[in-house]
Amino acid sequence: MIVEMVRVAVWGIGSEKDAIVEELHELGMLHLDIPSAPPLSSEELKGLRLLGATILGMVEALGWKEWDKISDETLLGARGKIRFESPEVVDEIAKSLEEFKRRLHLLLEERSSLMETLRSLRMTHQIAYHFQTFLEEEVSKGKCVSIWRLDHKSHARALSQLRSRLKVVTSPKERPYLSHHSVQLKDNEAILAISVDPQGEEIAEDFMRLTGGMPWHPPDETKGEGLLKSIEALEKKLSWVPKRLKSIDEELERCREEWGPHLAALYFLIEEKLDQLTVKQLAVKENGGMFVIEGWIPEEVLETLTARLKERFNGRILIQWRYPSSEEWHEVPTALDNPSQFKPFEIFLKLLPVPRYDEMDPTALIAIFFPFFAGCMVGDIGYAVIMGVLGWLLRRKCKRELWRDIGSVIIHMACWSAFWGVAFGELFGDLGHRLIHMEPLWVERSQAVLPVISFSVGLGVVHVLLGLFVGFLHGLRHKDNHMWMERLANILLITALIIALVHVKGWLPKSFFTLSISITIVGLLLLLKVGFLGGLVETIGAVGNILSYVRIAAIGLSSAILAVVASRFVDALGVSFIGIFLALSIHLLNLILAVAGSGLHAARLHYVEFLGKFYKGGGKEYKPFARKRGSLVWKRR
Repeated sequence: MIVEMVRVAVWGIGSEKDAIVEELHELGMLHLDIPSAPPLSSEELKGLRLLGATILGMVEALGWKEWDKISDETLLGARGKIRFESPEVVDEIAKSLEEFKRRLHLLLEERSSLMETLRSLRMTHQIAYHFQTFLEEEVSKGKCVSIWRLDHKSHARALSQLRSRLKVVTSPKERPYLSHHSVQLKDNEAILAISVDPQGEEIAEDFMRLTGGMPWHPPDETKGEGLLKSIEALEKKLSWVPKRLKSIDEELERCREEWGPHLAALYFLIEEKLDQLTVKQLAVKENGGMFVIEGWIPEEVLETLTARLKERFNGRILIQWRYPSSEEWHEVPTALDNPSQFKPFEIFLKLLPVPRYDEMDPTALIAIFFPFFAGCMVGDIGYAVIMGVLGWLLRRKCKRELWRDIGSVIIHMACWSAFWGVAFGELFGDLGHRLIHMEPLWVERSQAVLPVISFSVGLGVVHVLLGLFVGFLHGLRHKDNHMWMERLANILLITALIIALVHVKGWLPKSFFTLSISITIVGLLLLLKVGFLGGLVETIGAVGNILSYVRIAAIGLSSAILAVVASRFVDALGVSFIGIFLALSIHLLNLILAVAGSGLHAARLHYVEFLGKFYKGGGKEYKPFARKRGSLVWKRR
């Protein structure tokens, strides 16, 4: 539900400003409402912002990302050791971090350089590997070998022309010596190694340059007395660079574990100090040396706030509060505080705009219907047990609140899946029937398709009409005539349509047909009042929304059939390794599809078919002026 908020104004004297701001920061309850002002500028603010940016850059350079693991105890210890009481403190911290920053920069720079060197060495070694045998053979014959990079299409013609050129230094009775070996690279490039007699070395080099060839050499750091020596140096370098990279990575990991939490805690303290300085400079000043800080606070902790401030400042402070007027509702921040069984379902609102203060919080309705729909789609006791274990592990093992909430949602889905599994008589498909003669308490959905589809449409009728009814109440509350009339007209027209369809089936007396006509006329008159065409389109859309709930039956039916297919593999292949492996594989696939599909489609039914009938959003999120903590202080009651 949306928490009742009150407007609070804290008045104090100028000499107490720092202490009052720090106390409000420590309490972490007041959502500040400070008048807009130009960007603040002071040497202290500039120094803190620069230090904060430096620390954040160092944390990112370290690759440390475990922000959620900074506990309240860590921050409390850091606050006891570091006090930003003067700009000199900021300068001292910056100087003490300078040496670590320099060492970190050198390590990262060396690592980057070695990574580039390693990439170059591997590419070079790949090329040299192809030519090593050729080089060894030709050098052993006393020949001169050179390696060139040139266009792949032209190297055959170049070799032919080079052979003709070498005749100048070759005896007429002999054939010019020219041996070669080539490797094609990407982009139509090739690496060509040519071997000639010593007297033809100069001619070969001049000719290859004229044809556009570029001499290929190993990297400078592996150059030896010749190509073969360079290859030996290359292999030594290739064995050394990874070892050095591993050493650097180990040192960075040690720095990450040692310095990451400390730097993150320091960054949080700087952000807190910046918040305090901003509030102090923007607090509204009045004549007589007084100042006022205003904001919004949950009503349930108003007494705690006033008691703490009066106890601390003993009459040197004045606190005024009031409830917001209807004209202020658009300015009031929204805070949610649902019961523990509903609270995990607040994650569904994180994908939507923040609800307005005057809106209804749909969390409870989502908590009721979402697992109900998803469980109906899964509808298998065996899958429910696995889902329950998965949800329990997420709740117990994960530290992030998001994953714990997802675990809770999965547990709710598992409970309803077990319920529907009993109703449908399914335990890993028909395995329960095979082993323990398990029978459905309601219907076997793989056989009774029409009843399950009818039931799904009935769920859609209830869910959509509930959404329209909530929208009707919302319109009445806010005196939005267009909204409540349109929603009421939709309710009446859908009700009339349902009565008419039931009458056609012969399940109602003839007098009910007259009733449906009367309801239709009233609904159409309301639509004429608010805009007939748009309202009629809305009604048709609502009917389409109801038909969308057939997906509950369709997805559940496909899951049930796939589970039965898994058992059929054991029937066909016997109780063998292959049969059991295929059956388990299909069950695993079906479980993944069932959990993901049921969750996705149940969420869609809420986002599109249900919430669109009344939920608008556009509110302000409640963000109290508080120190960095794992949870809001006002909820610790």
